[in-house]
Amino acid sequence: MKELDLHTISHDKAEIIIEEFIIKNYTKLPVQIITGNSIDMQNILTKIIIKHNLRMNASHPDNLGSYIVTEKL
Repeated sequence: MKELDLHTISHDKAEIIIEEFIIKNYTKLPVQIITGNSIDMQNILTKIIIKHNLRMNASHPDNLGSYIVTEKL
């Protein structure tokens, strides 16, 4: 599974990087996106997921800083 780790990415660049990653890997879903504990980063990811009509779930119930992105069923 492809993975994008946003730990070193600024909020300003995150939207572009996430969107490019999703577009590039759309045919390879699911992918994992690591936002860390940043609520702002999670909100940016959520906005893009909604825009592309996708779905995201926490990769583990105890880790709300890592999400698996899939197609919406």
